[in-house]
Amino acid sequence: MRVGICGYPGTGKSTVFSALAPGASGGGKGVTFGNIKVPDERIDQLAAIFNPKKKVYAEITFMDFAGSGRLDTGAFPAEVVQNMRNADVLVHVVRVFDNPVLADPIDPARDEARFNDELLLLDLSVLERRQERMRKENRKGREVEVNDACVNQLSEGEPLRALGLSEDDLATLTGIQLLSLKPLITLYNLSEDAWEDPAHAERRAFREREPHHVSLGLCGSLEADIAEMEPDEQGEFLESLGLSEPARHEFIRAAYSLLDYMSFLTAGPDECRAWPIRRGLSARKAAGKIHSDIERGFIRAEVYQIGDLLAHGSEAALKAQGLVRLEGKEYVMQDGDVVNFRFNV
Repeated sequence: MRVGICGYPGTGKSTVFSALAPGASGGGKGVTFGNIKVPDERIDQLAAIFNPKKKVYAEITFMDFAGSGRLDTGAFPAEVVQNMRNADVLVHVVRVFDNPVLADPIDPARDEARFNDELLLLDLSVLERRQERMRKENRKGREVEVNDACVNQLSEGEPLRALGLSEDDLATLTGIQLLSLKPLITLYNLSEDAWEDPAHAERRAFREREPHHVSLGLCGSLEADIAEMEPDEQGEFLESLGLSEPARHEFIRAAYSLLDYMSFLTAGPDECRAWPIRRGLSARKAAGKIHSDIERGFIRAEVYQIGDLLAHGSEAALKAQGLVRLEGKEYVMQDGDVVNFRFNV
């Protein structure tokens, strides 16, 4: 999962990136990358039973785009736009703190509107050119209908993510990296005073704004400090603030929810591992996430739920209770399934 972080000048975008992906380094072509492990207590629970050589958590790649948009027009440089197109999820960092460097007052609604308008205009320019080309070629069919529907949606000032396109509709847009179609997280970057102010409770809280668009808030400077602390020190500091976890954990859950992700698990003496997949994926397709040979030679999946393992203590006990199921290639994977794939190539 690639999460692209963007924002206008003075929003604290890079500070937020440091908070979400502590210790990140490297990059190229105007992007800094940071990989973080997705917290998942189930991997720790499996490791306590199997004592594996290693534990492997799912990962998210954060991308901090060098360069910011213009506050007066909302426009982003071409290289930033291209980097935004390569992200799976877009994060718009919105300033909710005083910045003495900026003459503009705090105005989250203004900044959100400029950002959303820019995405719509960029998409509209792409689809209108495509629409004109289709007309010249006298093309007909679903591809034309979907393109026209998208142009109408954008012309009415609404993002494509809210259009409710089906999988078949989306297939007609394959290869076109439309920005307003991407899931969006509006991330309010609050000052420490605003973070503690009950008046900003609505901005701090996780909210579903529209289809595939959520918002939540954090204090970037505070979270960046937390991210640099040692685990023991971090826990004590969070407790002093009345927090149970860093805000980035809630952010990760929001990103997973937007992409409709979940994880199935594998466990054994070599490793205990989380495998992120989209909900609704079949057992055979899920096997391909581990290795293409397993998908190609799929025979069956031996499946049990981690909750049953924790209740009974071992795989042997689960088998004795008939709690290990044999599933075929069309079985739809469930979050928390522990799987052993049988295959032959």
